[in-house]
Amino acid sequence: MTTRAERLKQARKRVKLTQVEAARQLAKAVSTIKGWESAQGTEPATLDDVMRVCSLYKISVDHYVNGYSNKGQQLSREQQRLLSAFDHLSPAARKSLLKTLEQIADDLHN
Repeated sequence: MTTRAERLKQARKRVKLTQVEAARQLAKAVSTIKGWESAQGTEPATLDDVMRVCSLYKISVDHYVNGYSNKGQQLSREQQRLLSAFDHLSPAARKSLLKTLEQIADDLHN
């Protein structure tokens, strides 16, 4: 079984990103990315960091945390578009959008 650090490194390489490119896209220091990929390093400090790195590397949080793969569960093109657009929003915009979507879902179910 691989470690979380190994899974992050493998996933980053699968999407053909260098540590420098990943750091730039995640607005992190290169040393942070190196630390996340090191057995003696640290892990992403916040859930937002975990979500962002998993999204960038195109892996599920479950795969990152537990090593499980969701190969049988592929996202539809619409889901991929939603996630891509969501990834480009600020944290405040993400929160607002999620609240709006949850309200719409509640309205449709009631």
